[in-house]
Amino acid sequence: MNMRIMVIYNDTSGKNEGEKIAKEFKKTAENNKDVEKIVLQVTNPDVDEDEIRQLADSEQVDTIVVIGGDGTIHHVLRMLQNREYRYGIIPGGTVNNLAKAVGLPLEKEKAFDVILSQKSQKIDYATVNDDVMISTMTAGILADTASKVSQSEKQKYGPLAFSKRFFHLLFKRRKYALSVKTEDHEWQGKAHLVTIAMTNSMGGFSLDDSASPDDGYMHITIIPELWIIPFFYNLPRILRGQFYKIPEVVYFSAKTATFRPLDTNKEIVTRTDGDPTDSLPVEVNVVPQGMEVFVP
Repeated sequence: MNMRIMVIYNDTSGKNEGEKIAKEFKKTAENNKDVEKIVLQVTNPDVDEDEIRQLADSEQVDTIVVIGGDGTIHHVLRMLQNREYRYGIIPGGTVNNLAKAVGLPLEKEKAFDVILSQKSQKIDYATVNDDVMISTMTAGILADTASKVSQSEKQKYGPLAFSKRFFHLLFKRRKYALSVKTEDHEWQGKAHLVTIAMTNSMGGFSLDDSASPDDGYMHITIIPELWIIPFFYNLPRILRGQFYKIPEVVYFSAKTATFRPLDTNKEIVTRTDGDPTDSLPVEVNVVPQGMEVFVP
């Protein structure tokens, strides 16, 4: 099948190598008989999204290749939502959770081969109010932690950049009062941590060995009390992707969910795919198999 490709790269993601990788991919793709056209496009807060959409239309693009991490993929899907494209992913972010969840290689040359082989899989994503979620959303300690980690810290230290600030908030014992309502469940109370995952992992670590990127559900984890000693005691379960088997953890799956603060005077921030999104309340709805991606 002939491919008309737009390569979208984030020049602030990962180690700022997006443009270099884009040019390397273009050179490789131009030698492939199935590639009819390939154009490069940078994305950042200063680039007009309408211009990107207009360029995709004028070039009759059918394939979007994204270079970057979860945040960049999130941004591109939100920008091009409701348009029929196949997506190729060249991991270039700090964590690359979605890429790992669908089994993509992190080495760029191998990622090139996956895209040009054109084997695809349809996976789920979700809408979060007027935004989207391709991997994870957090509220509570993790969201507050991520909001205080700078891009330069992420580039320098990777996932370790979050650890120091995470444990600082954990020792302060900060809790967040909220309610969660789905089509089958309702929960309210105070929690240290709330996560919503579209795959079986978060931050590159498996949360649920039974979940998959195309099962039609979001997977909600609520931790009312997060203590260091029980955490290490349950580490074997965590490493096996059985976080949901820990007695203190509240876990359920849903197709639609509403998250609200119990005290409207106290803001509860969220982070979706690593970037800041609306504070609570938010409504999340799964779009089953709404995104087609190239896979090994």
